[in-house]
Amino acid sequence: MASAVSNRRHFAPRPHWHDLYRAAITELDRAKLPGLLAEARHAIWERVEEISTNPAVEEQYDLKRALRSLSLLEAVTEREKLAS
Repeated sequence: MASAVSNRRHFAPRPHWHDLYRAAITELDRAKLPGLLAEARHAIWERVEEISTNPAVEEQYDLKRALRSLSLLEAVTEREKLAS
């Protein structure tokens, strides 16, 4: 029974925030990056609010990890701007 649940979760479509997050962290065009970072961050925070009354522990972990990654990428982007 547990494996059926695992399989369903494994094949569940990715949430919208995850697609935006993936687009932001894989973008190579530095001119597009700030907009993608902002869009991903907004979608993540919307999802955080959606699940706040019905917490999905694993997704909450994923959301926190994604926000940390976006913050690091934003910091690197800022440093690159200042260096040029």
